[in-house]
Amino acid sequence: MKSSGNKSKVLLVRHWMECHERGVTTVAMRLRDTGFEVIYAPYRLPEEVVAMAVAEDVDVIGMTFSTGVYEVHVPRVMKGLKGKGLKNIMVVVGGLIFDEDIEWLKKQGIAGVFGAGSDINELIELISKKDTSPVASR
Repeated sequence: MKSSGNKSKVLLVRHWMECHERGVTTVAMRLRDTGFEVIYAPYRLPEEVVAMAVAEDVDVIGMTFSTGVYEVHVPRVMKGLKGKGLKNIMVVVGGLIFDEDIEWLKKQGIAGVFGAGSDINELIELISKKDTSPVASR
């Protein structure tokens, strides 16, 4: 569901044991300043990410990681979204992502990988493209 102003509704999540949150809070503030509706929440299980996406009717999910736990969480989130018929939700990841894992993440269906030092404007541009694409409307 599009929020007011036809901007995407974005769910930003981090694992509940993830103590690094400066990057994701900076992203949340920039997205809000750009006009996106942002929901920011910790989670324990990937299934909770899917449940939050359904409950909040989001267009985009952003997941942040400072460990390799994305190797377990990303496939489970993507499988959960597919199981709910929500393949149109864009999923991006950020944080400390190993370069050698980027291609694997994209094969999982991740639309963008934004590691430490990434240009936040590239994320904003990617999400904005979803707003203007023909499949963006639900």
